Amino acid sequence: MLELTPTECFNCEMSIKHPQVLLLLMLLPGWVCPAQEKAAAKLILKVDETVDGPMGGQKSSSCLRVYSDGRVLYASWWNSGMTIIDKETGKNSRPEKTISVEHHLENGDEWELSSFLESKVLKGIPDKYAPPHRPIDYFENVTVRIISPNGRERQISTREFYVASLEEKSRYPSALILLMGKIDEIEKETNEKGKATEIPSDCRLKPQEH
Repeated sequence: MLELTPTECFNCEMSIKHPQVLLLLMLLPGWVCPAQEKAAAKLILKVDETVDGPMGGQKSSSCLRVYSDGRVLYASWWNSGMTIIDKETGKNSRPEKTISVEHHLENGDEWELSSFLESKVLKGIPDKYAPPHRPIDYFENVTVRIISPNGRERQISTREFYVASLEEKSRYPSALILLMGKIDEIEKETNEKGKATEIPSDCRLKPQEH
């Protein structure tokens, strides 16, 4: 039988309100104080996005990580469409910026997102979507990975979704539109309200230089 110290047990709400019930429960084999049972948060949603354009050489990328406890990590990198010439070396460079922030969703939003990710309507849509039109100077790739409670991962990929016209978006499944809209909403909220943190270890932002 698991033994708990008086301090551990009295951290439980039950021990405070009903100490006699606590004593009875402690006599049961394998009983664990509820305060000690909190499960570790699991990753439920991963989103990686890369954009090339619209100006030549202009690029950006971002990654979003959402956990079952409502914790959100968001990081993004982008460079400018303008180039700067170094007077001493004569080399061209582009100003760039990287941000990485952490935020927590409200309890209601967390529950709503988790339920939607496991919904039948979302599970029933295709996994891959071609560009809504022929890309010319703007190329966008978004990869969404949904991780179920049992650890199974599903991947949904889109091309140029966020620059599709209203007519073009009407051809997408409504569940995809809701999913991408929610992702955009979470990214914007986290970017505005989040606090600075380290870039997630599995997030690759800046393109590798060759």
